[in-house]
Amino acid sequence: MFKERIKTHHSAMGEGKQYLRGPGNVKQVLSVAEDDASNAVIYIHVPFCAKICTFCNMRRSLQEPSKEYADLIVEEIKEYSKLEYVKSRIFDAVYFGGGTPTTLSTADLTKILRALKESFQFTEDAEFTVETTVTQLQEEKWRTLIEEGINRFSVGIQTFNNKGRAMMGRIGSGETAYELLKALKQTDVVVSMDLIYNYSEQSMDDLYDDLDKMIELDLDGFSMYSLIDMKETKISEAQGQDNDEKMFFVISEHMEKAGYHFLELTKMVKRDSYRYIMNRHAGADTLPLGAGAGGSMHGLAMMNPIDIDEYRESIRNFDKRMGMQFSPDYKEVVCFKGDIQTIRLPRNTSLYKEEKDYQKMLEELIQNEMVSKVGDGFSLTKKGVYWGNTISRELYNLI
Repeated sequence: MFKERIKTHHSAMGEGKQYLRGPGNVKQVLSVAEDDASNAVIYIHVPFCAKICTFCNMRRSLQEPSKEYADLIVEEIKEYSKLEYVKSRIFDAVYFGGGTPTTLSTADLTKILRALKESFQFTEDAEFTVETTVTQLQEEKWRTLIEEGINRFSVGIQTFNNKGRAMMGRIGSGETAYELLKALKQTDVVVSMDLIYNYSEQSMDDLYDDLDKMIELDLDGFSMYSLIDMKETKISEAQGQDNDEKMFFVISEHMEKAGYHFLELTKMVKRDSYRYIMNRHAGADTLPLGAGAGGSMHGLAMMNPIDIDEYRESIRNFDKRMGMQFSPDYKEVVCFKGDIQTIRLPRNTSLYKEEKDYQKMLEELIQNEMVSKVGDGFSLTKKGVYWGNTISRELYNLI
């Protein structure tokens, strides 16, 4: 049915320009309190890395964090905490992403965590996640972070295979990575890892070895990413789509037998509820903090400058911060995409311009065994999950 697979949700939707309403001042838009029952989340970006991995094209730089970076985030937190709309939000999850958040010192991460809790309201069992690499998470750091409220770690392992790790520019051996995850699993936190597959020269035996180690560790969940060939990256090209598909089904079937199931298109879990991303898929407000962070609050999309000097100035002149306002209808589009990311066809079928075009697409998806009827709706089969981002883009083109 499809010839080329879209591998990432970033390419699964159009731009949404038709929903733009024009620029809006952050302070003005977020100055009015609003009561509703929906949760919100916080994204904190740390755009620093000790080493740039060969497969990565994220918003980051190869440098030590500036000494003032944590203080700048704390200043930004305090500015947002003065706004009535933000004060009225109850946050359900915090996600430290990057870059590598654990390039920040233990003291700096502690400073940010304490400022968050002092400034915002949180659900009683809010999820606090930190992304990390193996070598940037020493025992002293992870023990302190757990004491300060971090209850979920997302570790960028990618593979335990030493040859594969070297190809990806990962620091540390597969054995070291395994031992870190084993130590974290002895604590009362959720432990997830990233897995990259279909990279150059990876064999099926290499893949099975990674999967079996994950099963031995009894990880709470893992994200699975087929290597994407990008101009900005330096790693050798991925193996072809036939191998990509074979490896996807090996992963899904082998890990289902071990008790894992799909939570979203690129994530399988046993116990991990990953509330940060599930809230976002449901259209939750996302407060962006840190240089290069993006999010949306009260229909205002915000993107902080990645340059540290510009980021500093944007905090010093917080009254002048601007975002881009979207029409209320855009939240339905976010939920439309979120439904597909969470393994089901969009429930809001009123978005389609022509019902007959949707019905034709639905029939083709059923005939090609990509979706099946479940209750009052349709869920993606494993084949549908494999083609999920492509399906998302094709359905988006109908709205």
